[in-house]
Amino acid sequence: MQEAIPAIESSPSGKAIKEQVRRYYQATTEDYLKYYQTDWHHHMHYGFDRDLPRGGNPTENMVRYLAGLAGLKAGDRLLDAGCGVGGSSIFLAREMGCRCVGITLVENQARLARAFAAASERKRAARESRNGKSADTGGSARFSVNDFHEPAFKPQSFDIVWAVESFDHAVDKCAWVAAMFALLRPGGRLVIADGFRAGNPRDAGQARQYAGFLSGWAVPHLCSGEELQQYASAAGFQEMHGEDISADVIPHARAIFRFGLIFIPLRWLLAKLGFTSPEKLGNAYATYFQYRTLKRGLWAYRVHCFRKPR
Repeated sequence: MQEAIPAIESSPSGKAIKEQVRRYYQATTEDYLKYYQTDWHHHMHYGFDRDLPRGGNPTENMVRYLAGLAGLKAGDRLLDAGCGVGGSSIFLAREMGCRCVGITLVENQARLARAFAAASERKRAARESRNGKSADTGGSARFSVNDFHEPAFKPQSFDIVWAVESFDHAVDKCAWVAAMFALLRPGGRLVIADGFRAGNPRDAGQARQYAGFLSGWAVPHLCSGEELQQYASAAGFQEMHGEDISADVIPHARAIFRFGLIFIPLRWLLAKLGFTSPEKLGNAYATYFQYRTLKRGLWAYRVHCFRKPR
């Protein structure tokens, strides 16, 4: 089955990578909705177990943690760069009163995000009506199709740029950080939570697994945490926080890995019969390889927060 792992082109153009990302999410969003329960919690990222209360939602816990690092407050205008189906924006609008604008390359994701946001607002209004009081935070969540490499917004339009597991899709990561600097107002913050390169494969087997992890999730390459810090410094940012939280996401990486154990044989057979897409097959391989390569130290899950000087 090894030959079925889709591979990213050796030297793909930026346009080709963006098309890979669009095809990947167009094909696999339904898998996130069905198997990762995204249809009710709306998040398409790893969960965060640190200080998670009993019965708490690990993906929302990740959003709360990042919001705390960045010092989000009511009224902040936030760009959710690579918003998926809107989980972060919906949560931050509802719970913290942020004015969120989510962008994605995939029309279906934007449509789902709008529907989820509308349903969340209806539930909030119904809850307030039952309680006989108004608790409107003043937040909002809007969504559109837009390229997060070159967002169609004026300079200094946002207080926060939020990139949760979307930064890895950036074609030129240094240029992307500089573009986000331009979009932020003085004092604005850039929040990134994602995978970062942490080591080199020790043999051909590890190299194949690492390549399968990246290509299966339409990731052109990972930079290291140190490289991100260099990119941010070159753009003019000041670092507020940088941290490896791999230990806090390992339980979720393991849970995703178990999906791979189930779905790789099934998707491989369906692909041979012509009944599934290369993107769905690649996603199955990536769910398996992400855990094995994380455990072997080839990558780490890190969070960073940078501030634009006033």
